[in-house]
Amino acid sequence: METSEKKFNLTGALKKVLYKNDETKYIIAVLENNQKICGVYFDADIEKIVGEEIILSGNWTTHNKYGVQFEFDTLQIKEHELFFFLTKIVKGFTKKVANEILEKYGEEGLIEILENNPNELLNFKGIKEKKLKTILSSWHSFKHLRELGAFLGKFGVTSNLITKIYSTFGEVDNLIEKIKQNPYILINIKGIGFKRADEIAKALGIDPKSEFRIRACINYTLREFCDNNGNSSIDKFHLYKLLDESLRFSNEEMLYENILTNMLAKEEIYQTSQNRVALSMLYFAEKRILDFFNRRADDKNRKIIENFEEYLNKKQQSLGFSLSDEQKKAVELINSGEKTLFLIGYAGTGKSTSSRAILELLEEIMSYDDIITIALSGIASQRISDTTGYSSSTIQSLLVKHKEKEFFPYKAILLDEASMVNSVTFYQIISKISDDTIFIIVGDDGQLPAIGAGNILADSIKFELAPICKLTKIYRQNENQAIATIANDIRKGELPNYKEDYEDFKFVDVSISNYYSMKNSLSQNEFSNIRGENSEYILNNILNIASDYIQNYYDFIKDKNIGKALTLFQVITPMKGGVLGVENLNVELQRLFNHTKSKSLKIKDFEYKLTDKVIHIKNENMKAQTMSMYKSNSSDFMERRVYNGQLGLIIKFDFDEQKCVVLYPNDDMVVFYDFDNIHTLLNLAYCLTIHKTQGMEYENALIPMTFSHYIMHNTKLLYTAITRAKRMCFIVGEEEAFKSACKKIEVTIRESIINDLLSKNDENFKIAHPNNIIDISI
Repeated sequence: METSEKKFNLTGALKKVLYKNDETKYIIAVLENNQKICGVYFDADIEKIVGEEIILSGNWTTHNKYGVQFEFDTLQIKEHELFFFLTKIVKGFTKKVANEILEKYGEEGLIEILENNPNELLNFKGIKEKKLKTILSSWHSFKHLRELGAFLGKFGVTSNLITKIYSTFGEVDNLIEKIKQNPYILINIKGIGFKRADEIAKALGIDPKSEFRIRACINYTLREFCDNNGNSSIDKFHLYKLLDESLRFSNEEMLYENILTNMLAKEEIYQTSQNRVALSMLYFAEKRILDFFNRRADDKNRKIIENFEEYLNKKQQSLGFSLSDEQKKAVELINSGEKTLFLIGYAGTGKSTSSRAILELLEEIMSYDDIITIALSGIASQRISDTTGYSSSTIQSLLVKHKEKEFFPYKAILLDEASMVNSVTFYQIISKISDDTIFIIVGDDGQLPAIGAGNILADSIKFELAPICKLTKIYRQNENQAIATIANDIRKGELPNYKEDYEDFKFVDVSISNYYSMKNSLSQNEFSNIRGENSEYILNNILNIASDYIQNYYDFIKDKNIGKALTLFQVITPMKGGVLGVENLNVELQRLFNHTKSKSLKIKDFEYKLTDKVIHIKNENMKAQTMSMYKSNSSDFMERRVYNGQLGLIIKFDFDEQKCVVLYPNDDMVVFYDFDNIHTLLNLAYCLTIHKTQGMEYENALIPMTFSHYIMHNTKLLYTAITRAKRMCFIVGEEEAFKSACKKIEVTIRESIINDLLSKNDENFKIAHPNNIIDISI
């Protein structure tokens, strides 16, 4: 494509849009004189200005396929820009009212009124207080977004990201100037990484070796490394390699060393051992966790029950079952005065039973209301409450509720599903636990580690940070129940007896005959076609099994038992793409489960329907109500934090207000989503990845098994997936793939600050002991 350096202007009426990209906002269109134009337009939907007279500034280009085009840098509407704003951007404005306003005040006068005296507009028929609020909100967004878009659009920043930048920084004074001075502030926006910010910085003339640039890259690389890998610290020389890749440098270790030294001096990062560093937030979190356990190590309560055996015998009679020696040990540790206990057990080893026995012991010296159980997800929180009989809360709800207090107002706290809890969340919990509070941590170290940085449960067990009671004996109500046994065989890398006739486990064999000989004898394309056909067979089997649960699903919804509906049946798969990936399975399962005839919401490739099962996919503060507020048609709203992984049900579409309403029954929450950003916050949840199901439990679960997912097969993933099922687990697919997955032991070891601090061999290395407590906001 050839371009001229000189800028030209072009005017004409926009006739037709030939192409538009919703992500990049790049468009190709044609004017009334049939002249083609192309460029990036982010002010509004380009379709809205078809028929309008426009003014373009840019260059003539010759495309080898499309011929002569006018590539514009700017596109303005020839008519009053404010008339366009009032009629096309502000919802509900008529052209008649817009003309009346502009005729009375003129363009400059209207801008003056919008900025300084907006109540003047209340004099016009059709403009009430509510409409005025909408006008002013739209005006400020339109004005600032347009200015920001004009600046950032030159660097390929999409409309969605420009909106995110605006919503993040708000109406910051001289925002564009601040970005020019420091383009790396954009890294804080999800969707703008170091690479994109660096492109803008280079265009603005930033010195490639400036400390400013390298410091930003170090911070970003550390965050990404920790978020993506679960590590909370990194070897310096590994960090240097990652920096070389991002900065396109080589042999710049001295430059990196100098800047790291400055960052260490300013406590932006911390050294965790001789050659390892960590972000200050993670360092403080894990260092404080160590301090918490150290402080409690020699601090014990008085014995609760003197004649423990006699107490236990009576308690077992009231419980209706006998505790094993391992379970008795857990209760005895708390009885002996331990303030902290790790209760660790694989699937089916009686963690819930032991938890209940411990909490009932504690009720001998405290009231029922002094005890609370907590978990990361609403469903996990409800489950531990159901099995123990004690009050429950999600971790984040508890933190928000008691944000203003120094400590939680409880004498005993039991944390369930501790393997899911990362360093920062664990720190948030222990920072609110007083020295007198008994803290019981329950978890399964056979499951996947937490999403996010840190390896708290594994590190706590490895270094025995508190007394540990390990449950190993698997309990089965009868010989025909095998979920726990099969899962634990897989955890150990052993092939289970998966072909037996069990009441809670079924392997549905949909294999490729003579898999290995076919693979070796056929061409790559021929074998790929056979695998594709087999994936379709597996899909059909999945849909056949799923269809058995449709009636129950709608019976639960009809009875308003939404929590039961959401956990009735779950397809769990390790990958997103492909015939048996999350995206395609959700489309197929939605088609099967949801025959709702009411108007649906279609956005890009997504479709959302009433009664769809959905999952929230990004931690975000949202406009919400409690269920009682919603039922009473309250006009009041509150801001609630909605967390990645929460399951809900779509209960309403408001096409006038452009809102989708989702009920989260386990969190007593009704959340309102804007149509504009719903696809960035909600996914269908008929099928979920294994990672998304951590900490959850479903009555019935189904796991596709195919060599197409081989890269994701390992014992820990499969163990985690199978143990999500409570009543029935189906595995559907290729037998050889299943056998292979059962033997592929997952051995990934996370690198952590706790491990660095407690494993270091250099006795001369001094651990920093910060005096200030860092505020890791909720």
